[in-house]
Amino acid sequence: MKSGKQRREEIKAKRLVRLRAAQAPNPFMPSKAVPLGAMAADPAQLAHNNTYGLLPSFYIDTPFVCKNCGAQEIWTAKQQKWWYEIAKGQIDTRAVRCRPCRLLERARVEKARRVSQAGMALKIEKKKNGENRNTNNNG
Repeated sequence: MKSGKQRREEIKAKRLVRLRAAQAPNPFMPSKAVPLGAMAADPAQLAHNNTYGLLPSFYIDTPFVCKNCGAQEIWTAKQQKWWYEIAKGQIDTRAVRCRPCRLLERARVEKARRVSQAGMALKIEKKKNGENRNTNNNG
């Protein structure tokens, strides 16, 4: 059990976290002023997002933890602008992997695709030649 003093300190710490979160700029709140270090969003470029929710008016640097290696990373406002407006990524997606892990994952998926396609090609070739694994040639 915790003492009353420890509990009060926990409550104060949680209150401070909530207060800081409330004071942080919210990119989804309509605003004409763009915070320092943020990049303005182009609403015309975000039109591909078919959403009932609000679209961001600016992008801010967002920290994230890589889901593969656990590295602390920053998804910069510039990268977000590219992802959402140029690459036309969905507005509810977020960065989850650091660059080295993204490259490894891309290579892993490509290798799996090649193996799968080679197996499918072999299966189709066997089917064309009339080979059947279930036939018994013992007479």
